[in-house]
Amino acid sequence: MLIDAGPHDQRPAQALLNYGLIYRGEALAEDLTIAGVVRVTLHVQSDRPDTDFIAKLIEVMPDGCAMLLMDGVVRAMYRNGTAEPQRLVSDRIYLVTIELGQIHHTFAAGNRIEVDVTSSNFPRRARNTNSGNPLLANDTEADIRIATNTIHHAAATPSFLELPVLTAG
Repeated sequence: MLIDAGPHDQRPAQALLNYGLIYRGEALAEDLTIAGVVRVTLHVQSDRPDTDFIAKLIEVMPDGCAMLLMDGVVRAMYRNGTAEPQRLVSDRIYLVTIELGQIHHTFAAGNRIEVDVTSSNFPRRARNTNSGNPLLANDTEADIRIATNTIHHAAATPSFLELPVLTAG
């Protein structure tokens, strides 16, 4: 399945049952320009040996339109690189950083900045069966597991967005 290039309104995806988490800021009092690498850092926990964490940077217009600007994904088993998969243990909290890429964009005054965190972005991103198998291409329907994921926000385990804000002067 091919997905057209360009920004897409995320409201249809957000309406899906168990979509994920939506973090939406207040309406901006003035234009805000960002330029550089956008990252989302999460402290996560899962009841499965592997799962995906997807972060989306979205601009929400006053009419509610939620336009996707960029997104990124981390496959949890490969959170520290691609050499050897490291399965998750359900009672542990892990640090993952999702790089969304480079951007130069101005959020208009009156609009809101939003970050969505999900565990799937199919068909844009390949599905993860959450089985813990290193080669998901070998998984069958019987290998699919539903993951229960937790995003932590405590002082010792913060989750946050890094926006490279341009300032005048």
